[in-house]
Parts: sequence; structure tokens; C-alpha cells
Amino acid sequence: MKSQDRRRLLLWPALAGLATTGAVVPAAVGAALPPRSGWSRWPRELWITRPDAEESLRAVYWADGALQPEGYRAINRIYRDLQANVERPISVGLLNLNYVIQCAVAQRWSARPMVLLSGFRTPQTNQRVGGVEPSVHFAGEADDYIYPGLSFDDNLRLARWFQVGGLGVYPDRRSLHKDLGRSRTWIEYGRARSAAGRVKP
Repeated sequence: MKSQDRRRLLLWPALAGLATTGAVVPAAVGAALPPRSGWSRWPRELWITRPDAEESLRAVYWADGALQPEGYRAINRIYRDLQANVERPISVGLLNLNYVIQCAVAQRWSARPMVLLSGFRTPQTNQRVGGVEPSVHFAGEADDYIYPGLSFDDNLRLARWFQVGGLGVYPDRRSLHKDLGRSRTWIEYGRARSAAGRVKP
């Protein structure tokens, strides 16, 4: 599947027709999504916890065909660079991807929050944590996360079903990375590796 085709997964026409794209998606996911004609007006809520900040939220970021400022600001806040205490607007495309994955989790298992491990990063923080540069985290188009109560294999299966851009797999940390960049996949062991040793571009 080409990168532009994956990006269309962020829009309702592609979500409604996942079966025709060749994506292997649980049948129950369709039941969790709004009618095709109502997608632009359908309320979209995210449930996110951030253990490092001891924060949790449930926020509606989209409703009645428009971004909801209060909910969107709350999401930007929880996605902030914790080390630098800096926020930036998070891509609505990334939030839509999270919304669809949460729908799938609720349908297949039960409703639960996404555990956010890393969201927006400044270049300084990215350097401190050993991230590659340039990073999609700089643009607010990436996160590292996991869904609690699901096996790592189930988390990975979901990530592959809904892969749009980059998919990073961190088995040692039991976490995943997703982003809206170009389509690519990598596996990384350990918390710190030299840039030369990374498979992530």
C-alpha cells in the first residue's frame, strides 16, 4: 500500500471502505464508527493517561464539524514535552488515528485509555533521549504509547492494522511508536543506541 493510501485511513471514506483497501481490520471496528454521511460532525473523544506526569483526561476534540478548542487544548497539554514543559499543536490527523484505534480497542476488548509515553518533543529533549533527527515528534505528528491490559502482540497487531506512516516497535520497553511520516517500520532494542545503529530513518 502506498504512503498516500495509508494517509487516507485518516479520513472517513477510507475508514468506511477499509475492506476494499486490502487492510485486514476487525469486522467489529465498523460498528464503532459513525455513519459515513455523519463522519465530519461526529463527536470524537480521546481517553489518554500520561504516567510520567500523573495526568489523565477524556476530551472531545471534534464535534459538530469543528475542532473543539477546550478539548484540543487539553490534549495539546498532555502531549507536551515534559522535560522542557513546552506545548505545540498536535496534528488532528494523529488524533483521528488515535480515535479510530480506540474505537477498535473498545469493540474488541473494552474501553480503556491510551497510555501516552512520549508526544511532542523539542530538539533538545529528543537529543537527550537518544532520538534520531529530524524527528516527526517535533511536528506533533508522532507518539509513543501502549494500551494497557492488552498483550504486546495484540498492541502490535492493532498498530499494523492501522499503520499510516512510521511504526516503531520497542520490545524491551513494551511500547510502540506511530507517526504520520513516510511509511516505514523498525524494531529497536534497548533505551539508548547510537544513531548509526538505528534502523529508524
